[in-house]
Amino acid sequence: MTSTSNIDDTFYRQASNDRYDYVLTLIKKGHSIWTLADNEGCLIIDLGSDKVLPIWPSEGLALGWGEKEYSGFTGLEIQATEWAEKWLPGMQQDGFSVGVAPNLAGECIVSSAEEHAADLQN
Repeated sequence: MTSTSNIDDTFYRQASNDRYDYVLTLIKKGHSIWTLADNEGCLIIDLGSDKVLPIWPSEGLALGWGEKEYSGFTGLEIQATEWAEKWLPGMQQDGFSVGVAPNLAGECIVSSAEEHAADLQN
């Protein structure tokens, strides 16, 4: 097992709230976030009533999460300012939610783009 895998395992073992808070802190500090995309666009997970864009704090975590079910996807970097100023308003308009740092079992905090934007302001 590599040291990267150990870091990933440690990250994924954290509670969903802790992963959410960690990602918010990074975005507030100006760090990029990552999602998965292919030739058709970003990965959107359909949860019935919610259409969710999953995000992670690193490309490695995003790719590691998607390697089995989404092997055709690559990492897409989103700058913090673009996330706040363009992506979240667009997602709010389109009715998409944000899934912050899903673990390998798919567990994460899901919030509307509006709620996520408000959390970034606090």
